[in-house]
Amino acid sequence: MEKRRALQRLSVKKQPCPALGRLGCVLQDANNFINLSFLLLFRAARLIKLLHQGYTIRILLWTFVQSFKALPYVCLLIAMLLFIYAIIGMQVFGNIALDDDTSINRHNTFRTFLQALLLLFRSAIAEAWHEIMPSCLSNQACDEHANVSECGSDFAYFDFISFIFLCSFL
Repeated sequence: MEKRRALQRLSVKKQPCPALGRLGCVLQDANNFINLSFLLLFRAARLIKLLHQGYTIRILLWTFVQSFKALPYVCLLIAMLLFIYAIIGMQVFGNIALDDDTSINRHNTFRTFLQALLLLFRSAIAEAWHEIMPSCLSNQACDEHANVSECGSDFAYFDFISFIFLCSFL
């Protein structure tokens, strides 16, 4: 009788496996369990078999892998472009008063470096840059804390169009 109880404690209860197959079964031993569903990642090994069979697939994959070498340089170039235009925007358009009726408001402004980066990122993905640009033109209202008489500049045409032009190539 004692042998029977000992065998019942040691035996693993069979439970129905999930739809993923045997590898998705959960082994249960007392309070601990191990999920083996991560072994499904080895199905990706089938792609390696395809690479040995197809010459053109190998060439395409090799080209794709080699293009990753240039990725850090492209990211660095984008970061430099955003940095330069954010500094220029802070100097030229940073004193424009915030107005909810225009595109220069508390969410879109060149007052701080981080806000300038966010505004330029938003412009780089072509979201409302054509509405932000007219709000940066000359004869805009100045912030009350600014010690300047005139805010904004017609330089906004060149600044935004050149930024969008350069971003479209990166």
